[in-house]
Amino acid sequence: MKASVRKNGHAHRQVAIRVLGQREGVPYEVERTVCVDCREVISERPLRRAAA
Repeated sequence: MKASVRKNGHAHRQVAIRVLGQREGVPYEVERTVCVDCREVISERPLRRAAA
């Protein structure tokens, strides 16, 4: 996976995590791609509706 580079030279080391989130009151399982070093969320996508 290609690491993106910010202006200050920091190269993001990406890791995918799964969390529970809500959209319009409905619980969803969400996959977030975050940087290991700075914890910045790089991308986020809903996977499926979670059990309530």
